[in-house]
Amino acid sequence: MGVLALMLCIFLSGADQADEEITLHNEINTPYYYRMLLSYAPDQQTVERQYGKPDIVRKEQDYTYEIRKMPDGSELITFYTSNSGHLMDQWRLSRLPERSEFEALIPEVTLAQDVKQIDPYFQLIADQTDETGTSEHRLRDSGLATIKYRHADGRWIMDSIQYMDQDPSGFVSKLRAEDRAGFWSS
Repeated sequence: MGVLALMLCIFLSGADQADEEITLHNEINTPYYYRMLLSYAPDQQTVERQYGKPDIVRKEQDYTYEIRKMPDGSELITFYTSNSGHLMDQWRLSRLPERSEFEALIPEVTLAQDVKQIDPYFQLIADQTDETGTSEHRLRDSGLATIKYRHADGRWIMDSIQYMDQDPSGFVSKLRAEDRAGFWSS
């Protein structure tokens, strides 16, 4: 019994250090369907250790979300399940873009750097071959823009764009009205 207790102390003391080494930044603004495949779901304490205490905490019936003001003026919004406190969704933004901004992009001409002018925090996820990629962009109207890219001449070029009227994560619609209003400015 004493050996078992000693082993638990060793494993549990190392678990706390392992959490601090995990970089959650790479999971921010990851497309929804890719996030669903992630095997690691950090909890509120892990996120707090990495980003500090939240500026705003909202407890809803089925979830809780926190808003953290980032040094560059953007905000990090993190959603957790209400029962376990595990991360459901995390998105960084300074504003919510409108669909019309993406409709102005031209396939085969627009580069990923151009998309950053509209949504500076997006993450481009490349496939295994590094020849094609995807980015996702949440829209002010609760919709979603998904951009497909191809890699050519050392650059990511927009191949196509698709829209969904409703973001499957429900990100925008889950925010309280007073929190959504802060992301309407251009």
